[in-house]
Amino acid sequence: MVLCLAPLRTTTAQSGQCPEIDTTAIWVQVNRAWSNEAGLHWSNDSLRRVLLELVERDQGAREGFGARVTDTTYIRRLVSLDSSLAATMSGILERYGLPTKSLVGPEGSDAAMLIVQHNWPLQERVLAIAKSAPRGQISPEKLAILEDRVLVHQGKPQRLGSQFTARPDGVFTFAPLADTTKLDARRAAVGMPPMRQYVCMMDEAGLRVDHTSLPAAFRP
Repeated sequence: MVLCLAPLRTTTAQSGQCPEIDTTAIWVQVNRAWSNEAGLHWSNDSLRRVLLELVERDQGAREGFGARVTDTTYIRRLVSLDSSLAATMSGILERYGLPTKSLVGPEGSDAAMLIVQHNWPLQERVLAIAKSAPRGQISPEKLAILEDRVLVHQGKPQRLGSQFTARPDGVFTFAPLADTTKLDARRAAVGMPPMRQYVCMMDEAGLRVDHTSLPAAFRP
């Protein structure tokens, strides 16, 4: 099982042991620039509402995920839900194409990408479409996460360190990475937090991470 974190809240401080979010950081600014819907108009508000309802079901089912990842009954229900949501998403792709910012707004587009993240049969197809979309129509963060996810599924090293694989004991290990050079700078450019902060967010969310699986430079 490969993990994709839920969308990050970049406008509030982190609780617990994680460092407070620096609101002037490049990754935060990139994320905010994408998600800011003030003054925006999109062409299909009814489709947007459908997508937001789908992602609410997706995220609701993942409440307490870290504590339940070894529960096979729970995982079967989750896989069944993901398949159902993916079938709806496939129909949306056939009818409307990939939901973009101009079609459903940033939040609607992000919802579509998150549904895709949780269903492998859609991922390669959507990655190709998203890469060919006009610049600024798909979140750079969601596109980068999807590319990492596809690479890991293909048995290849990921590029930006967004993916972790669950072991049978429920512990998440870092998926192989192609290159650690300037990783945090490359992550920031697409709206991802620094690697250490990302892992801390996972820890705070109740996910058990094998820190020894991380590149040495990013271990606590």
